[in-house]
Amino acid sequence: MQTRRTFIKNGLLIFVAASGAVTYGNAIEKTTASPNDPKYAMIVISQRCMGCNSCMAACKLQNGTAENLFLTTVKRAEEGNYPDIRETFHPTGCHHCANPPCITACPEGAILKLDNSIVITNWEKCTGDGACVDACPYNARIIDPAESKADSCDFCLHLVSQGHRPSCVGSCPTKARLFGDLNNPEGEFAKALHKAQHEKGFSSTSLHYL
Repeated sequence: MQTRRTFIKNGLLIFVAASGAVTYGNAIEKTTASPNDPKYAMIVISQRCMGCNSCMAACKLQNGTAENLFLTTVKRAEEGNYPDIRETFHPTGCHHCANPPCITACPEGAILKLDNSIVITNWEKCTGDGACVDACPYNARIIDPAESKADSCDFCLHLVSQGHRPSCVGSCPTKARLFGDLNNPEGEFAKALHKAQHEKGFSSTSLHYL
């Protein structure tokens, strides 16, 4: 079975988009996007998160990361003052930034932002020196100890390319994570995006907090 791990290592997956094909491997070819091409994003509605960690479990199962290493996490915090204190949960991961600092930090040019807004790492070029990990302001990148390569969430590109949602989205019982196309938003994703765009501090990056 073709999994994300095998295509990252072997460069076998071809992601076909409206604008052309991107080969993930030795010869990554950047396409020229048109306004109608997808721009993928994830919206996180923190108020819905109950801290069950289903997203983390699904992500680990899908991506096979090493023990105690995760490509998506749920941050916990306490809000309020005693005795009115409540625990809050904030799912997070790679923000697929508009201008990713990990790309400029990588000395090997191993990180690429696709025209569909997804940030990927080419393991054929990655030397695992960790510069991208240090550069990430969200602590969303890791070094895979088995492969000595950098890794981060890529929105389950191997699933998205087949018309599926990222594993963390499908596993969330409260629908705290929404995934969609910024150029063609539909359903609840469209409603949440409309709300986000009218919230103070809205960001154009691919991960939004409501």
